[in-house]
Amino acid sequence: MRGLAAHRIGHYLLLLAVGSALVFPYLGAPSLWDFDEGVNAECAREMAETGTWIVPLFNWELRTSKPVFLYWAMRGSYSYLGVTEFAARLPSAIAFLGILLVTYELGRRMFDAATGLLAGIIAASTLELLKLGHAGTPDAILILFLMLYCWAFWWGHTHGGRGWYLPCGIASGLAMLVKGPVGLVFPATIVGVYFLWHGEFRRMFDRRMIGGIAVWILVAIPWYALVTAETRGEWTKAFFLKDNLRRSTEPMENHRGPVVYYLGMIAIFLAPWSSLLAVALAKSWVRGRIPGPEGRALRFLLIWVVVFLGVFSIFATKLPHYIAPLYPMLAILIANTLVRWARGEFALPVWAKVNAVAGFALTGAVVSGAMLIAGGTVDIGAIRIFPGMSDWAWIGLFPLIGIGAFLRYAKRGRRNRAVAALAVSAVLFAGTLAAYPPVIVDRSKAVKVLVAESGARDLHREARVASYGYPHPSATFYVGRRVEYLQSPEEAARFLAMPHPSYLFVTAPTWERWVAPLVNSPYRIAARRYDFFRNCEALVVTNDR
Repeated sequence: MRGLAAHRIGHYLLLLAVGSALVFPYLGAPSLWDFDEGVNAECAREMAETGTWIVPLFNWELRTSKPVFLYWAMRGSYSYLGVTEFAARLPSAIAFLGILLVTYELGRRMFDAATGLLAGIIAASTLELLKLGHAGTPDAILILFLMLYCWAFWWGHTHGGRGWYLPCGIASGLAMLVKGPVGLVFPATIVGVYFLWHGEFRRMFDRRMIGGIAVWILVAIPWYALVTAETRGEWTKAFFLKDNLRRSTEPMENHRGPVVYYLGMIAIFLAPWSSLLAVALAKSWVRGRIPGPEGRALRFLLIWVVVFLGVFSIFATKLPHYIAPLYPMLAILIANTLVRWARGEFALPVWAKVNAVAGFALTGAVVSGAMLIAGGTVDIGAIRIFPGMSDWAWIGLFPLIGIGAFLRYAKRGRRNRAVAALAVSAVLFAGTLAAYPPVIVDRSKAVKVLVAESGARDLHREARVASYGYPHPSATFYVGRRVEYLQSPEEAARFLAMPHPSYLFVTAPTWERWVAPLVNSPYRIAARRYDFFRNCEALVVTNDR
């Protein structure tokens, strides 16, 4: 038993070391990414400034898009580290580490320690999860609570007891506070389908379920009740009807896509591991039809994948991170397939080897080519250039080296080393890709530099800040005061004619063509910088001389 505990501790330390090396370098280096990061970070700051724990605010107006848990986490981070990009992203980074550990425990519980460890490493090097671990958004925290729900259910369920109801109720309640109904509907649906498949649906109506429901109510409902009372139902109505129901029936913010949209997203954001997904699903489907604990585990994982993928594929609004809770489960399926292959339990079909080679090679080639194009080394016409990006084109060599080593070791019958080669190359690839290119892209982002150079953040004096045709939510975070969003060039001209210091954020083309001809009062260009989001220069114009 002591050796087993030490084994688990060693795996924990390895996963924490790998995860920390992937997520923490340069976590706070890039400025906030609009739209979501800017709104979330500022919302937490305003809640702290106004002293409220209940009503989410952005730009000193009610924010209804998300529940409150992320803002609480960011506010706690701000209280210890100050209001910075690093502090805003730290809750997601910690959640990312938690996802790796829970993925390990679930894989270990379902199969064995080797599967759990490899699943944790695959999850760590999955581009989508790593991206969310670097982002000031609620998604990584949501995935952590959903994974805790899965682990609690599987642990209690396979012990033959009913003790899973209470921890699952807590995890689902917390997920409800992170992102709303998805934290309740999806886990409950998946467990229900799982029991239905096995002819055990009556277990959903066990009297002990009352305890789980009671705990869920105690965790999730008080805040929803308080925010409903504080806003006289405005927040609740907007959140459930607009930000949930409407997203399922019509594409919001023009985020649309075909039914197969998420298959493409998995191919991209699970890369290079996505090249092994087909064989993992095929082997898991076959073995999942066999009676026994392993078959039940595979069926549960496949149900999780099918329910999430199926439901969000028919949703009208589509965004890559909506299916992010799939990735830890896909990591377990791929890991279990590779571990069984490494043990010699089966041979990889020729088509699977071809897929793996093509997938890893294509991933490396596409990334290298994209960086050469983005850096301007390869000219393909009108495209936004990020100077210095070409210097990182060598990142694409990692998948190529990994698949080369995999083939070499596999040919010699050293399958464990072949799998290790894939894992090492994927970690190096994902970690380097997540750390350095975003810093290069950040040099072409404008808002933070515009604020610093213009003096718009001088909080020791009264000033007004506005934006016309240049809606960047992070501007509110960086100026530390309310930003007015103007609707016409006439409004912008009147704004600069005010008798007190005023700062106008606007793109250079909009200023020169529409606003400047209408301005009759003195002004100056306080800051100017290229913004790759708009592919033009952005300005801060002020009447403060």
